[in-house]
Amino acid sequence: MKEKGWRPFWAALLAALLVLLPLVGGTVLLTRRSLRTRLASRPQSGVAIRQPKEENRLSLLVCIAPTETTAPGFLLLYLNASQNCIHALALPGELTVPFGADEASLADCYRAAGPARCREALLSALSLPEDTHYLALAPSVLQAIADRYGMLRVGFSGALTAEELALTGCSSNVQAVSAREAEELLNGMEDTVPPAHKAAARAAVWDAFFRQELELLPAALPDALRAHSSSLLTDLTAQDLLILDDTLEFLADRSAAIHTEALPGGWDGEHYTLTDDSHAAVQTLFNVSPTEAQLSSASEP
Repeated sequence: MKEKGWRPFWAALLAALLVLLPLVGGTVLLTRRSLRTRLASRPQSGVAIRQPKEENRLSLLVCIAPTETTAPGFLLLYLNASQNCIHALALPGELTVPFGADEASLADCYRAAGPARCREALLSALSLPEDTHYLALAPSVLQAIADRYGMLRVGFSGALTAEELALTGCSSNVQAVSAREAEELLNGMEDTVPPAHKAAARAAVWDAFFRQELELLPAALPDALRAHSSSLLTDLTAQDLLILDDTLEFLADRSAAIHTEALPGGWDGEHYTLTDDSHAAVQTLFNVSPTEAQLSSASEP
């Protein structure tokens, strides 16, 4: 009788366990999954955030090569991820630079000896960093690269006077232009507006290029340069392009501060010469304070 009495008990216990164990197990699994989700979504202060390195900067002389009917164009470009800045300085082609035992305009220096010689001349004339690179590309190549970003919205009213706007066919309002149209407008300013104003107009075009599609540059610009490498004149290496990739990513992610202007100087109708304002503009380009520049100058032999 005692043995028969225990059988219903074990049967009931077994049935209860068959029902409860899946419920308890499911509850445990759901609880652990919910806990993992909350932990994953919580900020992890102990995880290091990738920071720019000293190498994430680039000083570059960009040259737009001349054609049979157009003059060369020049731009000094400085990218620095640690300082979160994109600075550009448009240089007039009429700028007087050292050339051999004499002097020549920057444009004539390019026509005679190419972009590498222009870089060497500017190293001494403007005290550029020794690691400044050069990049020269034809207008057609520049247009092919820039056209990937669509029309540029450019305002020339800050660069040109009302009379100069009328002479060059530029609008006093912000206007949408393609890279080809922008280059045609700039070429139309040759012998029409003073060198400083033409350089300021070129700076306005580059400013629009960087501001309008900054987020696209990391993914597209270095690849575009690689795609057109056979038609470029440059001392940028494959490693330099990788650094450019990384630097542009930092600058785009952090909405970098963008500053563009034209190199100020003295113009006598034939020669464009450097002044104190010229050197101050170069210091601004590289984020060098006047005090630092004076100390550097004083330490030179």
